[in-house]
Amino acid sequence: MSLSKPFQFFGTLASLLSPALVTFASLPPQLPAEFESKREVSLKFPNTSNREAPSSTASGGSRGINKIASCIEVDETTEPVETPLKALIPATYLTKTITDKPSLFVYVPKTTAESAKFIVRDNDGKEVYRSEFVPPETSGIVKLTIPETVSLAVKQKYQWQFTLMCNPKDLFAEENKFVEGLLLRTQLSSEQQKQLDCVRQAPNLENLLELPERWRRFSCVTQSPDLQNLLNSISQSPEQKELLNSLKKSPEQAKLYVEALVYANAEIWHETIDNIAQLREDYPDEWQELLESVGLDSLAQETLLDCCRAD
Repeated sequence: MSLSKPFQFFGTLASLLSPALVTFASLPPQLPAEFESKREVSLKFPNTSNREAPSSTASGGSRGINKIASCIEVDETTEPVETPLKALIPATYLTKTITDKPSLFVYVPKTTAESAKFIVRDNDGKEVYRSEFVPPETSGIVKLTIPETVSLAVKQKYQWQFTLMCNPKDLFAEENKFVEGLLLRTQLSSEQQKQLDCVRQAPNLENLLELPERWRRFSCVTQSPDLQNLLNSISQSPEQKELLNSLKKSPEQAKLYVEALVYANAEIWHETIDNIAQLREDYPDEWQELLESVGLDSLAQETLLDCCRAD
């Protein structure tokens, strides 16, 4: 597979509080009846593995496997793998963002390649962004960010591809290794946007998490039963209590976490993983739980590298 092949694009935002993602804890009897539930909250991305996924793209794609000498260093004492280069995306292949400059994460194994290319093309196959940089000296997870000079259009799909240039002279050489995916810039529903705005505008998220007695301080919460349900549930879950007590000490981290819950419920992958990546150093369990929910648990312990600034 190469960049010259015809692009194939596919075309749903899930409603907030999808059962596949959020479960609620039993609530105290004094809480309103509409918030009662026996389920428990967790940060898990909805299972979208049966949607919009070409059967030949389990991890985005690869070429030159087991045929031509590779620039990826592998441990010969272990079982051979198709390719250790992986995109951190759900099996759905098509992922969603609400920003015009999303970030993508790719696991890059130790390699002898002296360059890597990151290319984004629109629905017509036109190249809208290309960057080249030196791969990291060690294996780890690289964050690829589309710069300020590029703006992805709403309701448009883009194909992105990250290539390790094993053959530095030919982008389409068989020995090169790559991962790719489809990216859709979409919008939240009006209700989901209202919830996100409410979380972002809260002057002190600790007050939002001290429920229900402080809801009256935030009219945007009282006007959104779904957000009340979500906030109340995460504050009542025994398994979340220690996390939330810690998050209350840092309003910015607390907002990142609650925003991630809203994003994940809406199946917005790029903002979900970006927020949790920012929390990983202090809250590694949340990072691991998110990756496990999309079948990427084997990468949960890999280092997030601060490297590879694109030109």
